[in-house]
Amino acid sequence: MTVESTEVLQDSDTAVPSQSPSKPVEQPSSTQNLSDEQIARAIVSRLSRDDKLAMRDGDKAFWPGIREMMKSGSQSGPWAAGVLPEHHLPGIHYTEGSRGIVMKGATTFPAAIARAATFDPELEQRIGAVIGYEMRAFGGTLFGGVPLNLMRHPAWGRTQESYGEDSFLIGSMGTALVRGVQQHGMACAKNFALASMEQSKLSLNVTIGQRALYEMYLPHFRKAVEAGAAAMMTSYSSINGELCGHNKELLTQLLKSDWGFKGFVLSDFIFGIRNAKEAANAGVDLEMPFQLHYHQSLPELIETGEVSETTLDDACYRLILQQLRVLRKGNYEKKRVGCAEFRAVAQEAAEKSIVLLKNEGGFLPLKDIESIGVIGRLASVANTGDKGTSDTQPTHVITPLAGLRAYYKHKVDIWQDRGQNINRALQIAKRADAVVLVVGNDHSSEGEWVSASLAAQFHGVLPQPRNREEAQIASQFLRSFGGGGSTGKSEGSSGIKDGYGAGDRSSLRLPPHDVELIKQVCAVNPNCIVVVMGGGTILMNEWEDKPAAILLHWYPGMEGGTALARILSGEISPSGRLPFVIPRRESDLSDFDRNARKVIYDLWHGYRKLDKDDVTPAYPFGFGLSYSQFHYSELEVSRPEELMGGNIQVQVSVANIGQVNSEEVVQVYIAPKGSAVERAKQELKGFQRVPIPAGESRRVTITVPIEELAIFDGDRNQMVVERILYDVIVGGSSQAPNSLRQELKLFGELDEVAELVE
Repeated sequence: MTVESTEVLQDSDTAVPSQSPSKPVEQPSSTQNLSDEQIARAIVSRLSRDDKLAMRDGDKAFWPGIREMMKSGSQSGPWAAGVLPEHHLPGIHYTEGSRGIVMKGATTFPAAIARAATFDPELEQRIGAVIGYEMRAFGGTLFGGVPLNLMRHPAWGRTQESYGEDSFLIGSMGTALVRGVQQHGMACAKNFALASMEQSKLSLNVTIGQRALYEMYLPHFRKAVEAGAAAMMTSYSSINGELCGHNKELLTQLLKSDWGFKGFVLSDFIFGIRNAKEAANAGVDLEMPFQLHYHQSLPELIETGEVSETTLDDACYRLILQQLRVLRKGNYEKKRVGCAEFRAVAQEAAEKSIVLLKNEGGFLPLKDIESIGVIGRLASVANTGDKGTSDTQPTHVITPLAGLRAYYKHKVDIWQDRGQNINRALQIAKRADAVVLVVGNDHSSEGEWVSASLAAQFHGVLPQPRNREEAQIASQFLRSFGGGGSTGKSEGSSGIKDGYGAGDRSSLRLPPHDVELIKQVCAVNPNCIVVVMGGGTILMNEWEDKPAAILLHWYPGMEGGTALARILSGEISPSGRLPFVIPRRESDLSDFDRNARKVIYDLWHGYRKLDKDDVTPAYPFGFGLSYSQFHYSELEVSRPEELMGGNIQVQVSVANIGQVNSEEVVQVYIAPKGSAVERAKQELKGFQRVPIPAGESRRVTITVPIEELAIFDGDRNQMVVERILYDVIVGGSSQAPNSLRQELKLFGELDEVAELVE
């Protein structure tokens, strides 16, 4: 048995990983027949207390780490923790990047919200495999970008780092990413739990009942545990008054005991925990990324018995076990980073993510045209997402303009204008056979946010500088984040002037200039295609009747422009589906106050809330047009043979009755009838992406585990399945007019309730 060890470079402060993986280090021959668990326990037994304490936090001292973070964020290299070469332990080397590894040259994929629109877990697993490979090539071992935060409200600035508003979809995509990454390294899911606001994240208290917690906000995390995720990152949020990083019921009882999580828990960065004793006893195994609370307090807490040796040993065991389990793969070549093979996966994701919302009279795909006007400031800039910790550094980004120019080279005239001067843009629009108008959001509109008063807010827990150099770093940190004004790093961020990054959105509408541009361009040329970029819901009711076509292009990654050109030309048919509902009015959604310190989360958000309120959306959850049409028939629903752990089998025939080869996303919704409690009218419980050639039909089988129907019973303190009638609804969206419906009766009398086996 071998355990790969990462070469360590020493500097004055800490150990950092080499930029190239080192050769595996042989374990003693006596371990050859032992399990990973036995080896991990044996290693722990040989460690000194100092060794164990060294494993519990980042290897870099606090102030040098702050200097590096202020200088280059997460992009300079992996953050190291617990490197013990003398024990052949490579340690943890944490890398960021929900849209790809953040190091220079790595592949940049579409944002997570865009990939959710593919409804393609198989593709997401391949994306994870690329990310895992590139992480290892850069010396990383732990990928901290499995984004399981639920999009409760689309004004949240980091919706781009989410798989959307539906727990089932989040779980399906998130577990696929875990499986892909862990072909090569360790995957960390985040943030556990209830992280869905940006501005007030460090001081937010979420009041939530058990049903909402267990039915809406936790199931996708449990699926990541069942998929074998190596790590779970805590949230900055407090749940019912207790900080997640100090919440023993959440981290130890639920996660580690009830769910059987074998991985390790790490803190959200820097201020994810506030007290070493509370965090260690709650179950936080690793404080990241620097030496702060644990470094200052754990030695004394262990000595006095306020934190037990058993707790210390368990944390080290978990950290070692995951290294033994995952870090055995071969060598990783730096020259493969960002290679053509990996970029092809990014392009496929961009193509499958594009959602066609409107196509009046079958205007798309473009045909018989000699000129295209490309208008809009976002048409010619690299727009891959926010500039926070997930910002990537691709070698190139193919913009919408570049993609169209490359595709139509020598075939169609391409005229371009940024659209800042509307009159000049109209001159191009009048002359062109078709107009591609690119509007939407960018990093100045939404994204990660750091308060300018961060240092002042946590001044009491900052360590004292040890020398003059650290004192200078501390002084700079206080000047930048001491609450005295802007850090100077925010660029036009929707009126937010006191922090780093754009944060939560103040409006779900397009900027007024974009709206006016759409109206005026469409008035002079109705052959207008509005291409909307961004990381979340954008309301369209004030202008959606103007253009001939509307597409969601998201933050499409480094190959997005090529994908857009292939869709507009008809080389491929659009097949993306909405991972959230688009309402007609913002008031149709849950309340959202980006500066709130206290919020209440319930069962109702997104399409569930609109269904409950009998409100018709502008575009329903799961919606997306194709260049073809599909017909559903012959629905068959087989009830499970046993209630305990059985499956509902759904079969349906789907025919492509159009003229274009395309892919359909077959969706299964379950609607309870006669429940003893208030429940959503319907919920997504299964889906499958199916390629169907024109004129052909496919028989599709989707299996729905019976536990997907479970609700939380507070009296029994567990998830249960009601023995009632259910409608099984199958179609192309949550409100597809051609959906099929069949009633399902579970076993027993209708007034009985059956418990699920945990």
